[in-house]
Amino acid sequence: MRKHHAVIVIGGGPAGSSAARTLASQGVDVALIDKAVFPRAKLCGGLLTLRSRKLFARIFGEAAWDQAFEYEADGIRLFHRDRCLSEVGGHSALYFTCRRDFDHYLLGLAREQGTTLYLGDGLAAIDLDQQVCRLQSGQEIRYDHLIGADGVNSTVARTLFGASYDREKIAFALEMDVDRALLQREVRQPEIYFGVVKWGYGWVFPKRDTVTVGVGGIQARNPQMKQDFEAFLRSVFGTMPPGKIKGHHIPFGDYKPTPGADKVLLAGDAAGLVEPITGEGIAFAMQSGYYAAQAVLEAQASGGRVPALTAYQHRHKAITQALDHANRLRYLIFPQVCERLLVKALPRSTQVTRLHLDLMADEIGYGDYARRLVVRVLKGLVNGRFF
Repeated sequence: MRKHHAVIVIGGGPAGSSAARTLASQGVDVALIDKAVFPRAKLCGGLLTLRSRKLFARIFGEAAWDQAFEYEADGIRLFHRDRCLSEVGGHSALYFTCRRDFDHYLLGLAREQGTTLYLGDGLAAIDLDQQVCRLQSGQEIRYDHLIGADGVNSTVARTLFGASYDREKIAFALEMDVDRALLQREVRQPEIYFGVVKWGYGWVFPKRDTVTVGVGGIQARNPQMKQDFEAFLRSVFGTMPPGKIKGHHIPFGDYKPTPGADKVLLAGDAAGLVEPITGEGIAFAMQSGYYAAQAVLEAQASGGRVPALTAYQHRHKAITQALDHANRLRYLIFPQVCERLLVKALPRSTQVTRLHLDLMADEIGYGDYARRLVVRVLKGLVNGRFF
């Protein structure tokens, strides 16, 4: 006999747990399916912004934020290769987490609210006509609505569109977690490195006992990314540190214009919702999962008169408009001529760095950020001072 749930969520990351928690809090019969048994390893830099904290409070209510992260910083350092261009401290908070722990925590909050979990049994196929999910074990579960939050290699997205992502636009990241003791200097603030890959950047993110070191950029523009990453690691540590290099795709701003079909919605990386300037994805994952759940609730309340996809697209625009701004801004940051301007400009003032932190703290919107950045570029070009 086939089981049935009003809503099935595929994927136990931030998007899936946010959707499940939101639905369960309203008494909806929701199940979450993931191929992994939690806690499980998850490759990610683990940056949580104040935008993430605000969304966490909205979605997870009184749950303790301090259990969501392991390290807190209050600024940022920007580099071009091995040269520090700008440094800001005492600004807004940035938090860093281990995704193994963070995802397990959020999933537990969704379960506590009443979500039924199917773990260790991944999605094998979806029958869209019959509204049935078939798991790898052979078990079949019917749904009224389905939310695909199963990451960049989404089975749900592939079922809907024939492919999970566009190979010409997808980004790729390489990362390694390294013991702090191997660093030749203290790292207290997150560090961003330009000039180490094309149309992307490198990073060193401090954690409690480790640092996460990585590079990410448009895959098609970086055929030698592994060699570039190894060179970056040697520049940071003085030698090649021990550890395993891991890689994963990132949908840098390449979101799906239609985030689903009929009663099936996509959220998080499955919908391509990663911001290409800062690489922020966790906040948009939580936000899109929350929006997808709200859309399902609206569709249910309307008795089907308002399709879930229509309700979702209305909310989804709040995210994609921000990504549109960020996609345009890439052309002021990543081309080589712009990179040279940044190298000259950033050491002269911390204003742009602070503006960037305000964006990540959700103190200013992407439209305002874009306007201020363009004005500064134009004034700089006219005055010969850049910023």
